[in-house]
Amino acid sequence: MSKYRTIDVWNEFYGNKENVYDYAGRLMKKSACGNPNSAYHPTIDHIRPLSAGGCDVLGNIEICHCDTNEEKADSFPHWKANGKRFRAERIRGSRTKYAIIKL
Repeated sequence: MSKYRTIDVWNEFYGNKENVYDYAGRLMKKSACGNPNSAYHPTIDHIRPLSAGGCDVLGNIEICHCDTNEEKADSFPHWKANGKRFRAERIRGSRTKYAIIKL
């Protein structure tokens, strides 16, 4: 569970954009924030899961489609989502920031 709200992180990352695709290629809609019944529901995902020692900081957070988040689950540093493979890589010089790399 994150201390951040999805809509606040969306505004921080995407500003006024209404539609964006997550890293796995799934469409998300700003209007679906907070609506788990929507087919376009964005969620907050910790790149390095809290259960694996990750921190609840923006550098370790990605907004992704609820299906992408469910497929990734607590996998780290490698996982598969939407039929594609990914890995997390710590950003050089940082202890808490991660980038998602498509393999």
